[in-house]
Amino acid sequence: MKTILFSGVHGVGKGFFLDKVKENIQHYDVYSASKLIERYRPSTDAGYKRVSNVNNNQDILIKAIKEEKFHNRKDFIIDGHLCIFNARGDVEFVPQYFFIDAQITGIVLLQDEPRIICDRISQRDSNKISMRNIEKIQDEEQKYARELQNKFQIEYVIISHECTGEQFEEILRNIGGDLVE
Repeated sequence: MKTILFSGVHGVGKGFFLDKVKENIQHYDVYSASKLIERYRPSTDAGYKRVSNVNNNQDILIKAIKEEKFHNRKDFIIDGHLCIFNARGDVEFVPQYFFIDAQITGIVLLQDEPRIICDRISQRDSNKISMRNIEKIQDEEQKYARELQNKFQIEYVIISHECTGEQFEEILRNIGGDLVE
């Protein structure tokens, strides 16, 4: 069973993109990481788009994914993150053990222009994140995806909103494989 992490910074439009391509990914179960975490534990607010205990959240998410896999036989897409802002506002990587324990077989990284993301966040949430922070976290996500590929052979692909449903379906079909621990 494939488990693909569909990652991108807050405001990049992951949910919008997944909705756009839903006809092409009907053979996948799509889950929001934050909703799975909340299903198993109420969230603790650390401020706008910040997480107070990254490792604890990932432990809960691993349990939730395993539980869902137990009851399902479809391949998975987890709408989540490679990097997040912690309670101090610093970029923090999702711990590497998450990718092994959750059996992530591939990563699709959605990226966009930082200015567009900042505008989207401002319009959607009436909040502001600096363009510099968006650039920084997108760069860090890309570096981290490359590191995970080199260390664990978790293949990754970077896409934009220009990606069509047919192209996304092809990417999902070709990405992923066995993990090397």
